[in-house]
Amino acid sequence: MMRKRVLQLMVAGLICFFALQLSYGQTIYKIHSHNDYVQELPFWFAYSNGASSIEADLFLKDNELYVTHAEKEINPDYTFKKLYLDRLKSLEADGKLREVQLLIDLKSEAYVTLEKLVEVIEGYPTLIESGKVKFVISGNRPKPADYKRYPDFIWFDHQNLEELSQIDLTKVALVSVSFKNYSVWNGYGRMTAPDLEAVTNAIEKAKAAGKPFRFWATPDTKTAWARLGKMGVDYINTDHPALAKQYLDKLDANTFHLEQKNEVYAPKFSYDEKSTPKNIILMIGDGNGLAQISSAMIANRGNLTVTGLKNIGLVNTASADDLITDSAAGASAMATGNKTNNRAIGVDSEGKPMTNLVDVLGGSGFHTAIVTTDAIFGATPSSFYAHRVERDDTPGLVEDLNKSQLDFFIAGGKNEKGTIDKVFTEKTLESFEDYQKPTAIYLGDNKAPTMENDRGRVFPTAIQKSLEVLGNSNEPFFLLVEGAQIDNGGHSNSTKDIVQEMLDFDNAIAEALKFADAHRNTLVVITADHETSGFGIVGGSLEEGTVQGDFLTVDHTGIMVPLFAYGPQADNFSGVYENSEIFQKILKALGRK
Repeated sequence: MMRKRVLQLMVAGLICFFALQLSYGQTIYKIHSHNDYVQELPFWFAYSNGASSIEADLFLKDNELYVTHAEKEINPDYTFKKLYLDRLKSLEADGKLREVQLLIDLKSEAYVTLEKLVEVIEGYPTLIESGKVKFVISGNRPKPADYKRYPDFIWFDHQNLEELSQIDLTKVALVSVSFKNYSVWNGYGRMTAPDLEAVTNAIEKAKAAGKPFRFWATPDTKTAWARLGKMGVDYINTDHPALAKQYLDKLDANTFHLEQKNEVYAPKFSYDEKSTPKNIILMIGDGNGLAQISSAMIANRGNLTVTGLKNIGLVNTASADDLITDSAAGASAMATGNKTNNRAIGVDSEGKPMTNLVDVLGGSGFHTAIVTTDAIFGATPSSFYAHRVERDDTPGLVEDLNKSQLDFFIAGGKNEKGTIDKVFTEKTLESFEDYQKPTAIYLGDNKAPTMENDRGRVFPTAIQKSLEVLGNSNEPFFLLVEGAQIDNGGHSNSTKDIVQEMLDFDNAIAEALKFADAHRNTLVVITADHETSGFGIVGGSLEEGTVQGDFLTVDHTGIMVPLFAYGPQADNFSGVYENSEIFQKILKALGRK
């Protein structure tokens, strides 16, 4: 009874899931569970995981229909009634039955087996009356001219594309042919042009006849599922129905097309590489790995501002206590020059405060500022001014913010304004002209809105405004910039959010490079605190600006992240090194120990 109840809940959940999919307008890719009877839980596994079509091979012996591929493989417990009809009947009785196609592949003689099958199904009148189960005969079938002799609840899987214009298709539920007759593709990479043409023509013939189409003997890979689904194959053949369903359900959501190309700034490289920079701009794309950058580049038809830079390094992001860092430890390593434990903000692995770049430079004549799409007390920005053992210690972080060397910040976090305004004077971005007093400009109550939620050009405009105000002073400055919400796209496994947030970060990079080109005395360092989600690019088009992504996880990974440098001393940032070395490299570029 417990097992039955669990299965009922699984089915109910699936019904809600499918309804939600339809409401969002996503494509529903139909899965065919090939040789379903060899699954550990025949019928239940495929059905509970959303398969639209389930295949049962039948052999008639001693007046009993057994589910088997061959007579010699018959298992006495595997009868058609027990494995499929009884289970369908129980769902119908509980009001949980959804529409499903039962593809019955006859392995014994067609006419005798089908006669017995009709008799057996007629013993389940509620299944016939509900109309939710489509009984489709495949394998050994009667002659097409005999299809019409069978009851209304019996349908057929026709397996000859050349006969479609010659036979009565009234009783044909779908058309199926072997993929191997058209292509030798193994499901990796892409089909050759001749194979692609042959496969496309086969699909079009079935579509022209107005019938759903299925290939059997297809490659059983993610690439094949996606490719065939996009080509219009109605039932995707697989031995892994759960994996295929999960993957295809996310296929459209994981594919993003950029309608309008972003403008790209071309850096001038007119600075003196050997001179000492006056100003430092450190830009951190939270969760921004090489794949995230690549996805934005593909969506933008092959070009970004950041990819126009020449001095490139690779950075290892591991924390002191784990191969996989969080933002707190990752940012703290860059801010202080020392590795620390995950969740720690500006303290070492024993909880002792470490001097950070804002401490060092703010105390020696530099103006200091932070611009982020996160809250100002988020893990990455707070690593540059605070000293706390726990990243979620918001009261402590705000206390340290009020004690810090920061001249101004532009960030989210207005919900803590009551405490922050003890030191920082609030202004709007439009009214921001100077920072004679510590200044706070808020972009949101917590984080700034996402690009998907109409943030617009607030972030690059904030960078432009910050650099304008900082540049009006004759004093040097250190500006930390964080594109915080690329990370959110990784955590939510959203290709769209990753691309949109990365493109916005690239717009911010353009503003920094424009300033550097205008003044020729500013070093710009662009990197990430870590990679998020194990993001991969598995399809798309440079010409169309389309990216199809896939994900290993919803968490951070240990993949190295790229670093780009531009301006005086930029060549010192090439190579492969630890994230903690960024601190030393910045100070070295400034001629400081």
